Amino acid sequence: MDVLEGVRRFAGATALLERHRRALPQPDQLCGPFWAWLAVATLTGEDPPDLPTFAVAAGTAVWPHDLPSARPVGEPSRTDAWTGVSRAADVEGAGTSAPGVGAAVEELSSGAVAAVPATGVWTPGGLLALLDALHERGRPAVPVANLSTGPLWGSRPTRDQIDNYLRTGDFTLGPSADWRVGHFTALCGTLPGDRGTLVAVADTYPSLGDQGLHLQPVENLATALARSHPRTGGVLLAVLADDREAVRDLVLEAHLEPTWWDNGTPFQRG
Repeated sequence: MDVLEGVRRFAGATALLERHRRALPQPDQLCGPFWAWLAVATLTGEDPPDLPTFAVAAGTAVWPHDLPSARPVGEPSRTDAWTGVSRAADVEGAGTSAPGVGAAVEELSSGAVAAVPATGVWTPGGLLALLDALHERGRPAVPVANLSTGPLWGSRPTRDQIDNYLRTGDFTLGPSADWRVGHFTALCGTLPGDRGTLVAVADTYPSLGDQGLHLQPVENLATALARSHPRTGGVLLAVLADDREAVRDLVLEAHLEPTWWDNGTPFQRG
């Protein structure tokens, strides 16, 4: 997708995407630990513990049976990273909490990486203010979005759909969503147009977009973060530990809340 070349990336995003492509696809039901692992590897420049260790630290529980609806159509099952990970008693108990992902980031980076949460009432303006502030600050950051995929555009819009949105700001004319699940992704940069702004999203399966990278209107992304109830979605800003307070201030300046949200999965370990 040639238009991806015009994306203004966040500081650190190039290194993130190099690791991301090698890591695809995510193991089943481990999208949260997948991004915690990639965030720590990117920001420290080192090889962190393996993915199952991140899943255990995050308090992840997996439903030990195949869940085709939890993967995009056509993606094969991958369970090789389930060693030592807790099993859920039912489907509803499977998943990873937002604070669990944050705990894994901080614990398994030995405190070198901070996990700063952002939630509240998600609007396109508030989300764009936060992303613009990350650009302006210019310090390495991995924004991990915990969202519902249903409001997103499908990951392969036509060039005409992209150009029309950037020119007019009409986000209603994109393709339908590829799948509908609660999910963790990473945000890599922005592409502003005359009336609309697209956000580059790094996803966890190569069939989505261009090897896991696709573009979303900021309006659709804000709706995806809002989910069905207030404070059930948000953005985890993984940054170097020295940047914790400054990034927390950016969250407040965007009229968001630097607190954890409840995505429906409790944080529990052991």
